[in-house]
Amino acid sequence: MKQEQPNQMKNKTVLIWKMGLASALSWELAKLAGSDHPYLAAVSVILCLQTTINRSIQFSYHRMVGTVIGICVVVLLEPYLIVNGWTLGLLILIGGFLTKWLKHDETAIHQVALTVLLVFVMGHKSSDYPIDRFRDTLMGALVAVVIHIIVRPPTYTNEALQRIHQFSISLSTSLQNVARWIRMGLDASTGEQIYSQLKGLKHEIHQVNSVLQEATDSLQYNLLGKKKAIQLQKAKLHWELLVEELSYLSSSVDTLKAWSEAGTMNTFEQTRWADQFTVIGQLVKENPASTQVEIDHYVTISLPEEMKNQQYPLSLYNETILFLKKRIQSS
Repeated sequence: MKQEQPNQMKNKTVLIWKMGLASALSWELAKLAGSDHPYLAAVSVILCLQTTINRSIQFSYHRMVGTVIGICVVVLLEPYLIVNGWTLGLLILIGGFLTKWLKHDETAIHQVALTVLLVFVMGHKSSDYPIDRFRDTLMGALVAVVIHIIVRPPTYTNEALQRIHQFSISLSTSLQNVARWIRMGLDASTGEQIYSQLKGLKHEIHQVNSVLQEATDSLQYNLLGKKKAIQLQKAKLHWELLVEELSYLSSSVDTLKAWSEAGTMNTFEQTRWADQFTVIGQLVKENPASTQVEIDHYVTISLPEEMKNQQYPLSLYNETILFLKKRIQSS
């Protein structure tokens, strides 16, 4: 079982408290408003309290849209129908396709179907149900969103920062492993391990992007999240650099493998490039904030004067060959 981070546990604990508080408050407010079905407000609270404020607002909007459409469909057509499974299915079809025609998403369609079911059945038992359904749904959604905003609004910035930090360490370790691989003579077995590590890092990119998006969503409508927003923006810039560095490492490993297969790398070149990747690994690990650091501080390799005019066509040539090789092998 995956171990949860402390902040995730705190967010869940706070969510449970919010759900209890908001459910009780919405129920009592619905009763004060004259509702005979105050549980509908509590149902809205439970459904609308999502992981972030932004998602809660979105879900509340779709729930209200679905509720309005569902009530309208039933109120207009119910007098001409009897209560059975076939008429229920017909109303759901009408409401669902109307929602699709109005270009609302699947959440709204689900809410239409749920509203049609409950209003169609309960409306025969209580003439006030459609009105209570609308009013209590709106009340519950509003209570859920307001409580979410003012009571310890959820943020996932710390999780995002931690995931980026972990990725940075893993990337630095991979660079150090590549340096050792070069010193060992670029043997095929270690090379496969390197490729496996890079594959894992590429997979991690999607997971970190997901956490970053969740952190971004959590800061929308968060009145107390200004400091977190600044931290997250800096983290995103760092993340972009790390993704570029992984791309560089992946391309470099392909080139090193091709160089090894050609059998033209001598001991001198092995030492030079092993040193270079060691330095780059240290750079990634330290993540210097100053832009004034000279690039020469991190360069341990150099080209002979007679090759400097050819560095760009040679680089382009090599990238093209590697690309075509991968393209042909994958077809």
